[in-house]
Amino acid sequence: MNCANNQKVIINLNDLKNNENLEGAIIFKRLFNLDNSSTDEISIHFANQFKEEEINTNLFKIYNITQNNWYTFLNFIRNGRIKYDISSQYIENEDDRISYQKLLIQELDNQSNSGIFLSLGPFPKFDNYLKYCITKSINNILNRKTIKENNPMTPDEDVNIKYDWYIGAKPFTGVWSSTRKIEHSSYVYWRRLKQN
Repeated sequence: MNCANNQKVIINLNDLKNNENLEGAIIFKRLFNLDNSSTDEISIHFANQFKEEEINTNLFKIYNITQNNWYTFLNFIRNGRIKYDISSQYIENEDDRISYQKLLIQELDNQSNSGIFLSLGPFPKFDNYLKYCITKSINNILNRKTIKENNPMTPDEDVNIKYDWYIGAKPFTGVWSSTRKIEHSSYVYWRRLKQN
């Protein structure tokens, strides 16, 4: 198949036939002659029209679909996910994981606004995956915000003004706990719950 930018991809129609992630992808199935359920004359004519080799081989080029769009699509069809999904969930380091979560949302935005998912859709399974990932991302943001509000590490993060703060190398007497070392110094933030 000829793609945009004169790139080429190989399409294995057996990967696509009866694939559960293509459920409801009527236009895509018709364009690749994967939909045998239609028996009306217009649908049959439409399917036969796209059996011509020149139209099929240049379909991606016509719709400006890149090789990357195809590989992302194929990954979703085969595995039910796209690039950055696994990293955004399973990397141990929280800062790295959050970076991958951002990359995943950017990739979802890119793929849902261009390429196969936009040009040859709708793809109900991808649309559900997109909604799931966005909901999960919003929940992650809200959870991080709640954790930060309830467990501030610096005076600036203490938006609810729940703590007394002190900066120093050693704590005052009483119940103080260190939260975070101040960068490029030997001092740390110390906090204790405000006493009523």
